Amino acid sequence: MEQLLSAENMQWLIWLGIGVVFILAELVVPAFIIIFFGIGALIAGGTAFFGASVPVQLVVFGVSSVVLIVLLRRVMASTFSGQEAGDEDAGADSAGSLAEVSEAISPSRPGRIKFQGSFWTARSAESVEAGSMVRIVKRDEKDANTFVVEKEL
Repeated sequence: MEQLLSAENMQWLIWLGIGVVFILAELVVPAFIIIFFGIGALIAGGTAFFGASVPVQLVVFGVSSVVLIVLLRRVMASTFSGQEAGDEDAGADSAGSLAEVSEAISPSRPGRIKFQGSFWTARSAESVEAGSMVRIVKRDEKDANTFVVEKEL
């Protein structure tokens, strides 16, 4: 038990705790910066586990954090941030296409349509019952995830 509570063992546990706190903080403030300090703390904890001195641990923490930020931040940010609705291909050439109404549409209340295997919000100037076919006129200017449709005759 004394060996588990020695100063050397406590150092790597402290680094582990700091790393976990930084990684959890990234979930609250998703800027893709804090997570690299968390990973740097875990790497520094690894050096502490193998007996490195505190100055070496601090240098490893700082250098590994900065190197990770420089090398991986842009890649991870683009991977995890996704695309804006305007960048989606699903609705790029959708004007004139047919879609099936899955949830009734009325002039006062948008409904849902199934288009290219996905469900989309849709607005129409006329009432359209579920199960009917509609023709897509355009994307809504206010909401790129909404189509303006008209009843197919």
